[in-house]
Amino acid sequence: MSDPVLVITGATGFLGRELVHHLLATEPTTRLALLVRGRDEAQARARGAAVLRDRLTGEALAAAARRVEIVRADLERDDLGLDAASWARLAGRATGVIHGAASVSFSLPLAEARAINVEGTRRMLDLANAAECPFDYVGTAYVAGDRRGTALETELDVGQPFHNSYEQTKLESEQLVRARAGEQRVTIYRPSIIVGDSRTGRTSSFKVLYWPLKVFARGFRWAPGRPDAVMDVVPSDFVVQAICHLRKRTGPSGQAYHLCAGPERAATLEQLTTAASRFFGCKPAVFVRPDLFVRARPWIDRFAFGRLKRILTTGRVYTPYLSLQLWFDTAGARAALAGTDLAAPAVEQFFLNQLRFARDTDFGKKLSDAEA
Repeated sequence: MSDPVLVITGATGFLGRELVHHLLATEPTTRLALLVRGRDEAQARARGAAVLRDRLTGEALAAAARRVEIVRADLERDDLGLDAASWARLAGRATGVIHGAASVSFSLPLAEARAINVEGTRRMLDLANAAECPFDYVGTAYVAGDRRGTALETELDVGQPFHNSYEQTKLESEQLVRARAGEQRVTIYRPSIIVGDSRTGRTSSFKVLYWPLKVFARGFRWAPGRPDAVMDVVPSDFVVQAICHLRKRTGPSGQAYHLCAGPERAATLEQLTTAASRFFGCKPAVFVRPDLFVRARPWIDRFAFGRLKRILTTGRVYTPYLSLQLWFDTAGARAALAGTDLAAPAVEQFFLNQLRFARDTDFGKKLSDAEA
C-alpha cells in the first residue's frame, strides 16, 4: 500500500474508537493506519477489525475497511516492533500522527507506566519527525496532579505531587512533546474526566465518575469525598470533535488545549450525586472524608460481600478525584473554537443520558445487548 495515511494509536480504547468513527464519517477521503498491539498479526488485525464492527455493518463496514489499515505495532519496542523497511514505509506515507495510546491504569508501577506512556510517546514522536508531519498528542488535564486552584493551559510542571503513576508519566510524556515543539509541529490536548456521548450516553469505559454512581446504584450511600469537590466532566463527542477541529489549525507549535468544562461549567460532586440518587431512587449520599474511608477499609473488606465489595475495592484508586479543589482554565481552547458550535456542554445538559446508559447496560455488563 502506498496511499498517504493518518496514523492513529489507541484506536482500540474508548476515546480512540470514537475518534476513528468520527474521522470515517467526516473525512471521507482520509485513509487511516491504526497501530494495534497483538501477540501476532492475526490478533492485531482482529482487534483492529473489531473497532470498525463496533459501529458499522454491511456496505458501510466494507467501505470503512477499504480506508483503514491495521498495522501490528508495539509502542514498547524500538521502531514500534516493525522491521526497518516497514517502519520506513509507514514514515514515508504518514501525513499526521494522533497519539492517544497509553496505559490508563492508576496502580501500575512507575517504571512500567513510563515504558508505555513515556517511551511510547518518544517513539511516536520519532515516527512523526521522520515523516515530517504534525503530531497530535492526547494527554490529560490531570497532569495538574494534587494541586488546588486553577491550572492554566500554559502550565505543566509547577512542582505538584501526583496521585498515581498515570498522572506522573502523562506529565513526563507531555514534557517530551513540548521539548520537540521547536523542531516538530506538535499540539497537546488535555481532556478532563471523559464520559459517554452527550446524546446517547454511549461509552465502553466505566471508570472514575462511574464508580460512585455504581456504588449508589447498589444502595451504598457513603461517598468518600467532599460535596464541593470539582467534577470537571466532558462528553466524548465534544472531545473528539474538538481534537479533529483543532488539529487543522495553524497555531503555534506546542500549544496545549484544556478540553474541559472549565470553571464556568464544571459541577460539584454533590450536584452529581444528588442527580444520581434521584435517578436511581435512593437516598442522597452521605459524604465521608477520604482519610476516614481509608481507615474503614478493614471493615469494608470484612463485612462487605459480593458485587458491592468488589466495587468498593476496585474503585479505591478513584477516591482522590472525589475531593479535588482544582479548576482547569479553558481560555485557549475557547478562543480556538470560537466561531464554531463546539463547546463543552454544562453537565446538566448530558448527565441524565450517562445515567440511563449506565443503568441500561448495568455499567457495561450488558454493553453488547445495548448497542446491538
